[in-house]
Amino acid sequence: MHSRIRLVTAVFVFSGFIPALAQAATDEQMQELKDQLKAQIDAEVGALKKDYEGRINTLEERINALEADNAKLRSRSDPQAQVEAAPASAPVIKDQEIAALKERIADLEEARSERRDEMSGTGSEIAALKQRLAQLEGVAARAQTEVPAMSEREAANEEAIQEIERKLQASATETRDIYHSELGPPFDLTKLYDLPRPFEYHGYLRSGYGMNGEGGKMEAFKAPGAFAKYRLGNEPETYGELALVNNWLREDNPLSAPFIRTTVMMSYTTGENFSYDSLTNHQQGNDVALRQAFTEGGNIFPSVPDIRIWAGQRYYQRMDIHIDDFYYLDMSGYGSGIQDVPLGDFAKLHLAWLGGSVSNYETDTHGRLAKQNIDLRLSDIHVPFGKLILWFDYSNVRGGDVTNVFNSDGSTIDVQSSSGFAVGLFHRTAEESFLGGYNQFSIQYGTGAAYNFQSTLDSAGPDLNDAWHFRVTDHFTIQPWKHFAIQAVGLYDRIHYGGPDSDNRWISVGARPVFFFNDRFSMALEAGIDWTRSEPIGTEGHLWKVTFAPLVISRGEKFFSRPQLRAFVTYAGWTDGFKGYVGGTPYADDTRGLSYGIQAESWW
Repeated sequence: MHSRIRLVTAVFVFSGFIPALAQAATDEQMQELKDQLKAQIDAEVGALKKDYEGRINTLEERINALEADNAKLRSRSDPQAQVEAAPASAPVIKDQEIAALKERIADLEEARSERRDEMSGTGSEIAALKQRLAQLEGVAARAQTEVPAMSEREAANEEAIQEIERKLQASATETRDIYHSELGPPFDLTKLYDLPRPFEYHGYLRSGYGMNGEGGKMEAFKAPGAFAKYRLGNEPETYGELALVNNWLREDNPLSAPFIRTTVMMSYTTGENFSYDSLTNHQQGNDVALRQAFTEGGNIFPSVPDIRIWAGQRYYQRMDIHIDDFYYLDMSGYGSGIQDVPLGDFAKLHLAWLGGSVSNYETDTHGRLAKQNIDLRLSDIHVPFGKLILWFDYSNVRGGDVTNVFNSDGSTIDVQSSSGFAVGLFHRTAEESFLGGYNQFSIQYGTGAAYNFQSTLDSAGPDLNDAWHFRVTDHFTIQPWKHFAIQAVGLYDRIHYGGPDSDNRWISVGARPVFFFNDRFSMALEAGIDWTRSEPIGTEGHLWKVTFAPLVISRGEKFFSRPQLRAFVTYAGWTDGFKGYVGGTPYADDTRGLSYGIQAESWW
């Protein structure tokens, strides 16, 4: 009876968990599981058979004994047989003895009937067990055929998810998105995608501490009229971004239904004052902001699953140069769009409606000045030595009386209502095809409301229709040797804000070579020079800066290997025309400056 209970328990346990285990196990684990299952079934059935065979043998022996006794009694109770067999002189059996023998025979026949009923029940039970055994064997047989199919299906689904991730990665235009991680995480994150709604956590941070050569807190060295500065050992603030991403994926077949991604990103900046400073203490250089909040969906149209549609606030296909943190195209803002629309083998189309307003450009008639843009791009155009992106932007803004950003007395000016356009061409070589790296070239031109290559107005003169902007950049990141990498940049930028005395020119050249001792330690040198002539500010001159980082700790031997810990010393010089504009209070009357410190930088 105990064996029967164990068998039934094993049957229910294994029959209930076989599908679940089969789904999660690998081929090797499933084979081991099947072997263990078969062995246990064989053992249980063997023990059961042995038990019932013993019981059946015992019953058969008892029945045979009863039948023999019955035969003897019958021969003794038959008078005719006794008369024929006995001698004529044998005595006659008394009537009461015959009655007793008949009663005994009836008892024996009744016992025999009970044994037959018991044998019949035992046979039914064995038949039921045989039927259950056949069912178990059928489950095992199905597992042998279904498990490989399930494994193939899981592999196909995993490949589909990876393909979605590859396409998202391939559409990245920003340095820290393209080089998200060369080495991958230090532990296996694939288990995260076992969840029905995989969750992602991304971010960026840089922080540290530095001093200036006069004994105070370090200051940044940046040329007036330049839109960026060479950043190594030249960032006195703490800055970070935290992004939370939630994905809705159909795990059993990712390509059979749309996938949805929702992203929320906050940024924070501190002037590195008190560690308990409020992030809203703007007077101390602290700030917190919502940088992204948007949702995008893909695989909406089964015939063209690469198409994605989005809406909200987002970084929109920004392009940057890392060593001076310069975003030469940044149409980030609010709006909606569609991207990755295939145009045959020629290109992919991206179309977006983007815009934003400026809080200190308030009018009396229609509120804040708001700018709207139609952003059109063609990407993945195959050309010699790489791929091409063509960009076109149409912008429109309704003007009015706004605060004059060039006048300190707060008087207002009439900003023209304006429409404008901007165009751009961007060429990037294939990854690692140019001396183990890449080269990226850009040329842009914009007029009117589209002059600043951004989704909102940052500043403008009174004659917005007269504004124009021309920019050329080229930068490369190469690694011709395992232990050496370098990024270098050259750019020319000229902008006319509109109106008198609104011309601004900027030329910049710089480089950051890195020497790797091994996959943990390296050292870096960064040198750059900026020349500007700014009519709105009233300055002209140049600034050079050199930073030496003798000790850099990072993961990997790549230029973009992060996280990174670095010690640095920076020395800068500038012309007399920049006195009072560079180096803050410590160097207000100087043309040279020094700073030193440590810094950490990471993105994930």
